[in-house]
Amino acid sequence: MRCFILAACSLLFLTACDKPANDNPLFPLGAGKRWTYEVETVYDNPEGKTVKQTMAFHNLGSASLADGSTAWLRRSSNGHEYWFQFSDKGVQRVAMKSPLQEQAVMDEEPRQVLPNDVAIGAQWKHNTLPYFLRRRNQSPAEMRYLEKYKSIPMTYIVVAKDVSLDTPAGRFEQCVRVDGQMELMLWHDDIRSYKPTPLLTREWYCPGVGLAQFERDEPTTAQFFQGGQMRMRLTDFTP
Repeated sequence: MRCFILAACSLLFLTACDKPANDNPLFPLGAGKRWTYEVETVYDNPEGKTVKQTMAFHNLGSASLADGSTAWLRRSSNGHEYWFQFSDKGVQRVAMKSPLQEQAVMDEEPRQVLPNDVAIGAQWKHNTLPYFLRRRNQSPAEMRYLEKYKSIPMTYIVVAKDVSLDTPAGRFEQCVRVDGQMELMLWHDDIRSYKPTPLLTREWYCPGVGLAQFERDEPTTAQFFQGGQMRMRLTDFTP
């Protein structure tokens, strides 16, 4: 896989006015913007539990890739970094870096975040993985660590526009809702067989703010699985 290094000195020149000329109001990438979310994951019974945490993101501005092109960097409070670019298709993630990596790794294919045209019915795909679905009695428990589940295609579709959304950070208008679905072959106790099982997402993007709410459904289908629902809601935003 291709890699690039973000020069440390590039961070010294970021300013609040550092933003793309074609910045998308539904996914703003200008430097200085900050988001804080409350994240709640409710695991199914038996052994059901609720896990709450806080997640924050911060736009750091532009940086040059090895090919000379410009990308826009966003860092999470858990140390992950994401690089985005604009194309004729829309906003795309082109690379990421985990806290354990010294260099960011280019995505094999750009991952579409939002299309330029968010008309109802617009569709796109990119690969993803289960977030929290787990096996109860095996290690590693989380299925996202298993090789066969690390890259599964999810189909996204714009299902609504002009949506009003209430969050702890306030009420937002004219938001766009995007739904995603991918399927895993999972064992179902009720039919004692494997069958394709949908994992679902719902995302709300609001003008000038970006992602304001995210929901994920990963169902429990057998006694040796544990799934549930996750919801991430915006609690604070710094433009």
